[in-house]
Amino acid sequence: MYYITNQTNQVIAADDSLLQALNLESIDELIKKILLEEISFTTLSQESMEIVTPADTLTYMIQKSSLSSMLGALNLIQLNAVPEEEEETLSILDDDLISIKDGLPEDESKEEEEETVHETRDENELFELTLPDETEEVITYNKKISLTQEEETLSVLDDDPISIKDNFIADESKEEDELFELTLPVIPEETIDEIVLANTADSIIAQENIEESTPTLDSTPIVIDLYEVSEMIGISTEDYNTFLNEYIDAAISLEQDLQSTDNEKRSSAITTLAQLADILQLPEVNTMVKQLSLESENNHTTSVEWFYNTLSRLTTIQSNEIQTTQDTEESSIEDEIVLNAPASDTIEEKNGFGTISLEGIKPIHFDFQLEAAANDLSLPVELIEEFVHDFIEQARIETKKMLLSYEEGDLDSIQKIGHLLKGASSNLRINALSDTLYDIQFCEDSNQLENFIKRYWAHFLSFEQQINIISK
Repeated sequence: MYYITNQTNQVIAADDSLLQALNLESIDELIKKILLEEISFTTLSQESMEIVTPADTLTYMIQKSSLSSMLGALNLIQLNAVPEEEEETLSILDDDLISIKDGLPEDESKEEEEETVHETRDENELFELTLPDETEEVITYNKKISLTQEEETLSVLDDDPISIKDNFIADESKEEDELFELTLPVIPEETIDEIVLANTADSIIAQENIEESTPTLDSTPIVIDLYEVSEMIGISTEDYNTFLNEYIDAAISLEQDLQSTDNEKRSSAITTLAQLADILQLPEVNTMVKQLSLESENNHTTSVEWFYNTLSRLTTIQSNEIQTTQDTEESSIEDEIVLNAPASDTIEEKNGFGTISLEGIKPIHFDFQLEAAANDLSLPVELIEEFVHDFIEQARIETKKMLLSYEEGDLDSIQKIGHLLKGASSNLRINALSDTLYDIQFCEDSNQLENFIKRYWAHFLSFEQQINIISK
């Protein structure tokens, strides 16, 4: 099986065997699932890799070859199945066991055995003739020593060896036990119970000390005064709230880097989080981030857990709103008289920002080329075209929600929709449309929203017309 990657290591082609192994019908479907992170290609080493799908994880041996093409330098990767390891059925003692005797013919081996026996007998007879009487005693003594050594060797191998020394110690212990039984009074029985109770109490206290020494996660809220901090930084409270939420999202996305054993990844994530926490005036968070850089690899998990616990404790208030509430409560007595008085005119509260009609808006033309976007993303033009059609359908649905939020006066919802569509259009390199959505995302003045939304819609209509013409 084969597949091809470009300069940025993105899959751009694959043979039918690989597509069948992944239960896919086309290369477009494969690339789409890779972009959606439903399928991932992970290199384990220079000779192996794995393909992770929702159903299974496939491991292959790989061979890479460099290609030169009109599209630039490409890589051809050949996938081979991992061979199963053969079980060794022969023991080490049986392998290549060759003796000199096996290499000799039967007749020669028999003759050598007879000659060896004959020579041994002759030597023994000469030894017996020349050996003095004293030597016999020495031999006998040596035999006894060798036998004793063999017995000791066997006793070491036994499960329960018993030696003379052991018997002697056992006898001594028996005598001590007998003396102990004779001298032990009856009263210590109660003392033993007291000792048991004392040991039990000590164990309970020790267990309590262990539980007290185990660190518990703090749940005390960390209060951020939006008015004070935003004044210090020089931004609005709404912008600070947005930046704080984006910081928390960034911290969550960097969790794997923080727990990584790769020092470069971990250091980069810590530096990024520390700088942003310093800008946002988050001293408690900054302290925890700096502590992450000082911890050893064994304490990574605990330190990361404490860091995210600190993030979860962040809460915001506005001191100017509190002061306004207090001033209102002080004058509540005077206001109550006015409120209870009969009203001559009925005051109607105004809900929402109004209504926006998108009818009659003329398209504002801007240039968009599928080929340019495909080259920039190193993806096939057909796949980019499919993504663009999906985006157009999504934009129409989200625009209806945006108009409804405008009628309800929900600025936060409008900004979130603008952020969503801006991200999608930017990823597809629809830059002019992305710029109009950027204005909607960060708009704080509801009086300007209508112009921003109509301007976005005019660019969207032009973009939709271009795609419809290309698709025909």
